[in-house]
Amino acid sequence: MDHTTFTPVLDVVAELTERCDRCGAAAKLTATMDEGGLAFCGHHANRYADGIARAAARIQVLPDFRWAGMAAASTVDTPAPRAPRAYRNSR
Repeated sequence: MDHTTFTPVLDVVAELTERCDRCGAAAKLTATMDEGGLAFCGHHANRYADGIARAAARIQVLPDFRWAGMAAASTVDTPAPRAPRAYRNSR
């Protein structure tokens, strides 16, 4: 039997209105699969990160949430180096 693996589409969204399907807390991540979608709080999203990354076709996360499965879902192998930031003196 052949297995096809794919990287889910990862979207960073400004807001999620869903509640965690496991505990009812505010969702930090939603995952869309062929069968439907699930919402996860931060705790449960990180607890089930490997399974979410394997099963989801699309993942939406809040910008301030550090998801443990981000590396598995990322399409960037190595991030580009950051340009030095110019700071202005406020005095």
